Amino acid sequence: MASIPEDVIRSIRDAVDIVDVVSRYVTLKRSGASHKGLCPFHEEKTPSFHVFPSSGRFKCFGCGEGGDAMAFLMKRGRLGFREVLEELSRETGIPLPAAAPGDAERAGRRASALEALAFAAAFFRKVLGTATGEPARAYLESRGFSPETIASFGVGYAPDEYEGLLGYARKKGLSDASLLEAGLVRKNEHGRMFDMFRGRIIFPIHDLRGRTIGFGARALGDVQPKYLNSPDSALFHKGREMYGLDLARSAAVDAGRLLVVEGYTDVMHCHQAGLRESAAALGTALTPENAVQMRRFGVPVLLVYDGDEAGRKAAERAAEVLLAERVEGAVALLPPGQDPADLVAQAGPEPLETALAGARDLFEYRLERAVERHGLDRLEARERVVRELAGPIGRIGDAIRRELAFKLLSERTGVPESTIRNEVRPESSPGRTRGGSPAAAPAAWVRAERDLIEAALGPDPVAWERVERVHPPAEFRDAGLGAVAAAIRDLRARGQSVNREALLGALADRDEAVDALMKLEPTEESRVRAETHLARLERDRRLASALEANDLEAVVRARRDSSTEMAG
Repeated sequence: MASIPEDVIRSIRDAVDIVDVVSRYVTLKRSGASHKGLCPFHEEKTPSFHVFPSSGRFKCFGCGEGGDAMAFLMKRGRLGFREVLEELSRETGIPLPAAAPGDAERAGRRASALEALAFAAAFFRKVLGTATGEPARAYLESRGFSPETIASFGVGYAPDEYEGLLGYARKKGLSDASLLEAGLVRKNEHGRMFDMFRGRIIFPIHDLRGRTIGFGARALGDVQPKYLNSPDSALFHKGREMYGLDLARSAAVDAGRLLVVEGYTDVMHCHQAGLRESAAALGTALTPENAVQMRRFGVPVLLVYDGDEAGRKAAERAAEVLLAERVEGAVALLPPGQDPADLVAQAGPEPLETALAGARDLFEYRLERAVERHGLDRLEARERVVRELAGPIGRIGDAIRRELAFKLLSERTGVPESTIRNEVRPESSPGRTRGGSPAAAPAAWVRAERDLIEAALGPDPVAWERVERVHPPAEFRDAGLGAVAAAIRDLRARGQSVNREALLGALADRDEAVDALMKLEPTEESRVRAETHLARLERDRRLASALEANDLEAVVRARRDSSTEMAG
């Protein structure tokens, strides 16, 4: 997607009443020139959260959170920047322009597909309540689902007909093209179209805004495959979406945790039992995209998988993904043969809460499973444990957790940490994680890189040419700040002004970069620190050049005043 003009962003921001926005989530009372209430981002008994109408900003003097209305909605609503812009655009009546040639056509196809998906969801719900849907209703009732739970998740039934949905949609004026775009119909070798889902219970899948973007479908009887998902499309990607996350996100923030279970019925039973902070990945494995999406919620992720061997293996894989993507979490162990749905259906939420209370740290669980397989009684067994876990440790995204994992594995196996580190392949650590996200940069580097960006955005900016020369965007260790740096470079190359609104427009679809940009607050102190960082980087580059040229005199001269650390 192309950038959004800065004047549009500024106009939307200026048109928004921040008191009105925040009041949707927080009870505010006027207090002098501000409005005051309990902070929605941390627990407190005495209000320290203030909204300032004159500046259009909020600030919590307890936890430090602050920003404008857009920043508030991104954090409280767990929305991406473009989603916030689209929402505020509708509220203020200020339109977002078609960003680039072809966008209007693509947007039209997406809108038609969304309309078709909403139409199909209503059709499937209607069929479930008819005589045709009786077998599906019987199955759902046998699983213990209440009518209220079935309705809240929008569960439906696809009739066992080749043109059940297709024929009805045509009668109502929907185009075949929109049904194809939505993945609701397919074509055979003769070009004839037929329904994608037939004779199956339908579970609508929603995005975080509650829009139907696809379906999961369960067969009744012995039909294979047992489960079927919508095909990947511009709206739906199986590895990116999660079931029930739209319903779980607010509850997860309130509960301070997000439960991840394995299937549709697990999610529904957990919600029915009051555990509304539950969601599930689609398919057989949690993906890095799922982990990154959940990380934005800012709460621990608790894996609650089936107690059989398949569930335990799935929890191992999921634990590795969460560790690689820097997501705080743990694994709750269920009794053998139990799954969350059966457990809460038979005994309510209490046994599941007991399991959650005893949840194990992600890496500790991974280590325990390796020890279960190999043991520690023989040297060969310890070797196998170390070799199995060295790679996963190297992919842990958080530097502190990675060090603790090295230490724990060394203590359990008796193998020195240095030896274990030698087993980590160069492509595993640091660099990029298996899922493609950058490994966490050291805190000193992040602080220094933030200073460079803040100085470039401040009232007396450091010359950007100098920053780009000694620390170009590609060398930034923090992915979000690196994207901001690249956007500054691109704006300057096009001769455009560089300010917060211009950068937000350029980075509208890069949530990690927008998050980093929202936290920047240029000050004189950051400008001074940036000068120091740049001086050190320039000395380091002179030293590197001298070493490469084998210029001993230059090496001695550079080393005399060189600081090899960017930030001390």
